[in-house]
Amino acid sequence: MLQSLNNLTENTKIEPCNQNCSYCFINYSEVLIRNPLFRGLSNNEVGNLIRDIHHQVKTLHKNDILAIEGDSLDNLIIILEGSVVGDMMDFEGNILRIEKILAGNTIASAFIFGESARLPVTITAQEKTHLLFIQKEELLMLFTKNKIFLKNFLDIISDRAQFLRKKIRLLGLNTIKGKIAFYLLEMVKKSGSQKLILPHTQNEIAEMFGVTRPSVGRVFRELHNDRSIIANGKKVVILDKFRLSDLLRSD
Repeated sequence: MLQSLNNLTENTKIEPCNQNCSYCFINYSEVLIRNPLFRGLSNNEVGNLIRDIHHQVKTLHKNDILAIEGDSLDNLIIILEGSVVGDMMDFEGNILRIEKILAGNTIASAFIFGESARLPVTITAQEKTHLLFIQKEELLMLFTKNKIFLKNFLDIISDRAQFLRKKIRLLGLNTIKGKIAFYLLEMVKKSGSQKLILPHTQNEIAEMFGVTRPSVGRVFRELHNDRSIIANGKKVVILDKFRLSDLLRSD
């Protein structure tokens, strides 16, 4: 059964721990430490920060909807276990897979603040997922308590802006070949190597672009046959970056 953020019931929550509890998220401490928000902080520092503020854990099951495109967001949300996906509908009604977010990451942190901030995607659990919620007011308290936490949050916002810029550029390309060329060039820029192991399957790439799996496979074969790349499953070697770049200019 699908449920949205506003429909989660009390039995899906674990109320905040008190001073008699050493750290109610001890099982998740390693996950929190991996989160960029807590970079540079020790386990004890993270535990003390979380324990001193109001927080909740909620559980979603596979296909539960956390939030719908256009919803406002009043909490910082961290994935403790499981994963979610963000999907967007384009003007033609096609569902585009924008991102898959794994445990240890925050959800839509760039859309917590702002007078008219609204979620640009619908967020759905991919599996049983545990989420840590921190209310906006409590988040502001954390900013004043710890400058490292504040700096980390600002870094995340900046990184998300760059991510969204790339997504907008990608969605502006008209052809599947242009989109895949852009994707491959971004992978080269990120890895610093022309020998790639792609982080996505062709099915996942098709979901990202809102196209069919056979269409993606056909483009990879064409790029392979014209010697722009060597493709072998997820292993791809870029042979001609200039030819791929030309596909972006001609799109």
